[in-house]
Amino acid sequence: MNHRKTDLNGEGCESALVSNEILSQASRAFDFDIHSIKFVSNSTNEVYKYIKDSKAYFLRLSPKPVEYEMTIQAEVQWVRYLVENGVRTSLPIQTIEGNMTKVCIDREECFIAVVFEGVPGKFFDSEPELWGSGLFSKWGATMGAIHSLSRSYDPGDQRFIRKEWKPTEINNPYLQRGNYSLLLGKLRAIEKQLKIMPKNKDSYGLIHNDFHPYNFLIDQGEITVFDFDDSVYGWFALDIGIAATHAVWWGSHYQEWESKNEFAKHFLSAFLGGYLKYNRLDYEWIRLIPLFMDYRNIGSFFWWLSNWDGNEDNLSEFQKKAIIDAVHLIERDMPFDGCNFEL
Repeated sequence: MNHRKTDLNGEGCESALVSNEILSQASRAFDFDIHSIKFVSNSTNEVYKYIKDSKAYFLRLSPKPVEYEMTIQAEVQWVRYLVENGVRTSLPIQTIEGNMTKVCIDREECFIAVVFEGVPGKFFDSEPELWGSGLFSKWGATMGAIHSLSRSYDPGDQRFIRKEWKPTEINNPYLQRGNYSLLLGKLRAIEKQLKIMPKNKDSYGLIHNDFHPYNFLIDQGEITVFDFDDSVYGWFALDIGIAATHAVWWGSHYQEWESKNEFAKHFLSAFLGGYLKYNRLDYEWIRLIPLFMDYRNIGSFFWWLSNWDGNEDNLSEFQKKAIIDAVHLIERDMPFDGCNFEL
């Protein structure tokens, strides 16, 4: 379930998909030389890098209908608010007309363009010694600061309000049978619990919703977070559970950890140590973090199976094994990757 995103980090390259006309419209709106751009990735969005006045910027093109523009404006307004209040993140910049977004249309294609300032730093896996309690604490502190600001954030204009968390929409008929139906049943069982959870300012607010290790850079001991395009109104504990799940996926293999279970406990101890310095969270929510980890893990299967054609030959060996392992855990009523611990 290595569903790593590549926006704004210069990693991962397929081939560019947008037309020159789309790029030209974006370049005119944000006043940069179209010939200076370099393709970066086309994961969830299509991303380009360019240099202007010796400074790096990232152009993000989201393949969305015109009606989605306000949702993206809500995202960038939120990010600007975080920057203005001391959170280290990639600042979105305005068009020459003073707007935060530009709708670019060419024939049947529509992309919504935004531009972010580049930020310095490196990924956690560039130097193994970066991966430890100090980083986990700083990661938690950054999330805690975001959640604390979420308590008082008022977008003003009701059009600039991000969507609420909701159960996953799954319409693929191939996921209604065999092992896939077991995965879907587990997902729906957890979502049934989530739907009745309280939503108040002490537990629920605007969250990043994808704050994993490839969505921040490390520079001189500080971290800068980016990729807020999945942000929603959700539980603070869900945001923590997402971070912990990805940490286990990508960082529990180092030799000093005896098991994923031991790593997860160590990670959350350090992470929460930083988090609670900036945002209070009642114990009843802290103890639910393992449930949110299980939810993120099981939900990730449906992220990469959403358009699956039912042909198992089109699944990688890694994906096949992940499904089998997950089913075995479900059959034994075990949580995510055997991380069976209490906080």
